[in-house]
Amino acid sequence: MRTFLGAIALVGMALALPAGARAQDSTMAPTVEAAVGTSVADKALVGAAESFPKGTAAVVCFTRITGAANSEIAHVWYKGDTEVTRVKLAVSGSPFRTWTRKSMPADAAGDWRCDVVHAGKVLTSVKFKVE
Repeated sequence: MRTFLGAIALVGMALALPAGARAQDSTMAPTVEAAVGTSVADKALVGAAESFPKGTAAVVCFTRITGAANSEIAHVWYKGDTEVTRVKLAVSGSPFRTWTRKSMPADAAGDWRCDVVHAGKVLTSVKFKVE
C-alpha cells in the first residue's frame, strides 16, 4: 500500500512541476516567436516594425524558442529571394531568447525576410520592407 501511495505522490509531484522543469518531448516540434526591430535592450526587442525607413543602420531579428534546448538554430537573412547572411546560434535552454543584427547596406531598399531554421526546417519567417 505504501509503495502504491508513494508512486501516486511521485506522479503528482511530476505533474505539478512547471513545463520547463520536465524533460522535453523530442517528438514535438519546437515553438518559436520571432520579430524584427532596430535593437535589443534588457533582452527585449526595441523598435519592432514591418517596414523601416531608408538609412536604417541595422535590423535585429529577435527569436524566442521553446523545445529546442541543446541544439542549434540559424537566422537566414534574405533580400528578395537572395540569401544574404546565415548565422548559426546555439540554443542552450528552453525557452531561450536569441537575436542577430544585420547591418543594412546602402542599397537596402526592398523586401527582406529572416527565416528561423531548426534541423533543416524553416520554423518561421519574418518579412519586412526597407523603404
